[in-house]
Amino acid sequence: MFSPRLGLKLLAPTVLVSLALVAACIFALFYLNHLHVEASDVLSENEKSTRAAIHLETSTRALVHLLHEQTENDLSEKIADQLQRIQQDLNDSQVLANWEREKELVKQIRQGLDEFDQSRIQMASSSGGKPLSRIDRLRLAGMLEEKVLAPSTELQKYNTVQIEKSDANNRTIITTLKWGLVILGIGVPLSGLLLGYAVARSLRHSIYQLSVGIQDAAGRLNRTLGSVTLEEEGDLPDLHRRVQEIVHEIERVVNQLHQREREVLRADQLAAVGHVAAGVAHELRNPLTSIKMLVQTGLESRGVPGLPPEDLAVIENEVRRMEQCIQVFLDFARPPTPERRDADLTEVLHRALALVEGRARRQNVTLNLMMPPSPLVVRIDPEQIHQVLVNLLLNALDALPHGGTVSVEVRMNEAENGSLDAAADGRPATNHWVEVHIRDNGSGISPRIRQRLFEPFVSNKETGLGLGLSICKRLIEDHGGVIRGDNHPEGGAEFAFTLPK
Repeated sequence: MFSPRLGLKLLAPTVLVSLALVAACIFALFYLNHLHVEASDVLSENEKSTRAAIHLETSTRALVHLLHEQTENDLSEKIADQLQRIQQDLNDSQVLANWEREKELVKQIRQGLDEFDQSRIQMASSSGGKPLSRIDRLRLAGMLEEKVLAPSTELQKYNTVQIEKSDANNRTIITTLKWGLVILGIGVPLSGLLLGYAVARSLRHSIYQLSVGIQDAAGRLNRTLGSVTLEEEGDLPDLHRRVQEIVHEIERVVNQLHQREREVLRADQLAAVGHVAAGVAHELRNPLTSIKMLVQTGLESRGVPGLPPEDLAVIENEVRRMEQCIQVFLDFARPPTPERRDADLTEVLHRALALVEGRARRQNVTLNLMMPPSPLVVRIDPEQIHQVLVNLLLNALDALPHGGTVSVEVRMNEAENGSLDAAADGRPATNHWVEVHIRDNGSGISPRIRQRLFEPFVSNKETGLGLGLSICKRLIEDHGGVIRGDNHPEGGAEFAFTLPK
């Protein structure tokens, strides 16, 4: 019923929490075991130190007892042998001493033993090779008891106290380990039960919400489904069956929606074709009407062969209008590939201005041109850029039927990012750019089409196909440039495009 991804999503929290609990248990066991091993090592070391201290104390007592013997015999060899044993025991205690107090006591014992040995040597040399007298032996025994035996006894007691502390610490750790195991043994299964209950409850709640959503979807799809409850064993298969019914119904509705979308798209396409056909028919009807009237007049003029030159000129102009209309439509339907070469943009601009200059004079429109004095060589298709310039200039003249001013300005932009380019799409300019601005002081762009200027079939003219700006946009973008149009803050409309230099 559930996909692997959904199952993983449901089981992931449980698995993660379980792994966290297992990791916590393992960490706790290793930590407690580490503490137990460490305490055992400390206890073992204290026991060794205590045994070494006991041996040191025993050897020292034996030497004291030897010095207290009631004899006048020479004890030098026995004393030397016993001193060697004491030195060995003292070295063992020094090796095992790891507490500061132990080190101090071992140092004190060694100093006392050195003083004892120096005093013994001095007494032996002063006696002239004779055995030590009883007084000297008692004096040496007193020194040994004070300087060596007393610190040895204290060292042995200190180590005994450390053993007791280590043993108590070890017992505490064992008790902690025992209760830790008890807590883990009870807490982990209990946590698993609680976690399982929480997951089951969450899953049950989610399925309940899903069942409610299914009922709502069924109502929206005009289907009647039975209620889905979660109290018996067969709930999930039953819910799955209900979901499958809803899925099939949704597929049917989606297919219907797709069919309707295709029908709507087809209707839009037909409407666009109708719009284009209406525009083309409107553009062609007026020239055809003029031609028809002239031809009819010629037919009615009996006895006069042919048409006068004036009528033939009118017919020629009307035919050219029809050719231009058809060419615009063809340019939009099948845009030509630009044939780019190095060309002087100023020369292309002068040709475009010369073409519209006569109409500008008839409309009392002043043409202002601002461009660099030197030739401006760019890599373009001159005819296509000429077409763009003429189209923009004619649009500006259409906005000034009763006179006005059209300004044409050419700018060089050598900044890191061309302002027009950056404003249009944020694309960085990696070369120099040429900007051409064409501005009129007419009424400006209508708000109705301001955001859709370059879309096909969008125009605010009563006549026209609305394809001119769309074709201009395509031609400029084919040259790697950007075009924009908007109302100027001081009035009128301004169109501008960039070309990479």
